[in-house]
Amino acid sequence: MALVLSGGGAKGAYEAGVAAAFAERGLPIRLVAGSSAGALNAAMIASGRADQLETMWRSVQRERVYSLRASVFFAGFLPGWLTLFALNEASSLFDPSPLRDLIATSLDFDRIRASSVRLLVTATDLAAREKRVFDNRTVTVDALMAAAAVPGLFPPVEVDGTLLVDGGLTGRAPVLEALEADASVGRAVVVMSYAPTERGASPSTMRRALEESFELMMIQQIRRDTELARLRHPAVDVQLLAPSSPLLLRPLDFDAEAMARLLALGRGDAQACLEAWGR
Repeated sequence: MALVLSGGGAKGAYEAGVAAAFAERGLPIRLVAGSSAGALNAAMIASGRADQLETMWRSVQRERVYSLRASVFFAGFLPGWLTLFALNEASSLFDPSPLRDLIATSLDFDRIRASSVRLLVTATDLAAREKRVFDNRTVTVDALMAAAAVPGLFPPVEVDGTLLVDGGLTGRAPVLEALEADASVGRAVVVMSYAPTERGASPSTMRRALEESFELMMIQQIRRDTELARLRHPAVDVQLLAPSSPLLLRPLDFDAEAMARLLALGRGDAQACLEAWGR
C-alpha cells in the first residue's frame, strides 16, 4: 500500500497517530508521500522510525519549530509607512531555524537512502510555477524545509540553486505522484487533517480570512486529487481517511495538550479503518 500524508503544521500530529497505528499493525507500506508537515512524517516512516513519530510530536513546541524575526517584531514600533516598508523587505514573518535543527536531529538520511520504503516529498518552484519531487536518493534537510515553507510565513529555501516553497501549493496530498511512481500499489490511503464536519472561523479579520482561504484551498485540492486518482487508477483502492471529529487546532498552534489529543484521535481512526478492512 501507499500512505499519503497532507500535513498541516501542528495538525500533522493527527496523521502521525494514524501512521503509528498502521506501522504497529505491520501493514505492508511500500511507498509514503507527503508535503508540508506530512513530508517530515513521511521521512520518519521511510527511515524506519514510525515507532518514534508519537514521541517526536509530543516533544514539539512552537520554540522547536519557529521564532518571530527580530526585524518583524521591531517593525511594529516604527511609524506607519516605515512599518510597511520594513515588512515589504522582510523575507518572512518567522525564522524556521529551530525546525531545521528538529529535522536534522530526528532523521537518519543514510537509513532513508537504504530504505525499502519508497519516499516522495513535494515542494514548489514558484518562479517556474511547477512542482519539485524528491525521493530517497535526493531528499535532504533543505528539501524538507522547502516542503514546509509556507510563503510569507517562512522563507523560501534554496535547493540545487532554486528557491522552493511549500509543496502544498501544487499538491497538498501527493497521491497522484505516489501512484504514478509505483504502478504495483494495490491500495492508497490519503490522510487528511481536516474533519468533514469542521467549520472554518468567520472571516471577520484579515488574518482569519487569509487563513480560512488557504485552508479551504487545501481541502478542495485534497478531495480533487483523491477523486482524480480514483479515475486514473481504477485498479487501486484509493481511500480518504479524515478525522472522525474536528481537530480544533490551528496549523501554527503547537499546543502540547491539543497535539496529544490529535495523536490519540489519529490512532482511534486508524484502528477503525483497520477493523473495516478486517485486519
